Amino acid sequence: MSWIVRLIKSSLGAKYVMAITGVGLFLFLVGHVAGNLLLFFGPEAMNNYAAGLRKLPYGLLWIARIGLVFTFGFHIAIAYYLTAGNRTARPVGYQNKKYMKASYASRTMPMTGTIVLFFLLYHLAHYTFRIVNNTGELVDSTGLDDVYSMVVQGFQQPIISLLYLTAMLVLGFHLQHGLSSLFQSLGLNHSKYNLLLRKGFPALGWIVVLAGASIPLAVLSGLIK
Repeated sequence: MSWIVRLIKSSLGAKYVMAITGVGLFLFLVGHVAGNLLLFFGPEAMNNYAAGLRKLPYGLLWIARIGLVFTFGFHIAIAYYLTAGNRTARPVGYQNKKYMKASYASRTMPMTGTIVLFFLLYHLAHYTFRIVNNTGELVDSTGLDDVYSMVVQGFQQPIISLLYLTAMLVLGFHLQHGLSSLFQSLGLNHSKYNLLLRKGFPALGWIVVLAGASIPLAVLSGLIK
């Protein structure tokens, strides 16, 4: 275990860990959004998808949930560790901060990551544990949990939809920098592919975010009822 601690404590090792956990979280996001887009195909498609997830072994499902929160928290902890290290290396700040290369997205990574983590906890409390904004137990005509109606009723409340849309915007900025710097952190640089890696993957991140944002927008506009 000592070599793992030494790896994480090193700046390079910490960047590797942050990049790898970031990849895992992004792949989860892609799968989660893809599943939720079944809402556009009607109650049967959405409820069957949700029922399929619940048929997974209960222990496996909880391992996935706990692992997601742990990975997210570890990802953010590493980000703060690297930020603190950078500040320690330069204890005296610049007199005039002119961010010639650092984008706004890159400068706010720890903050946006923390916001997204709190949003994840709220999202779990809302639709997984049904602790907040509980619509009660809803069942469709086949006896399955009516996840479709639960999601629609949730997003029919403008404040909740606004909260989700704001979180999606913050997530978009986080992914914009995270995905563009991912391959550099892993040491994967090549002149032929750098443009694709630095521009294409952030664009993919925004596509996933906009796909997620389309769901509350579709409910608010009445496209999904």
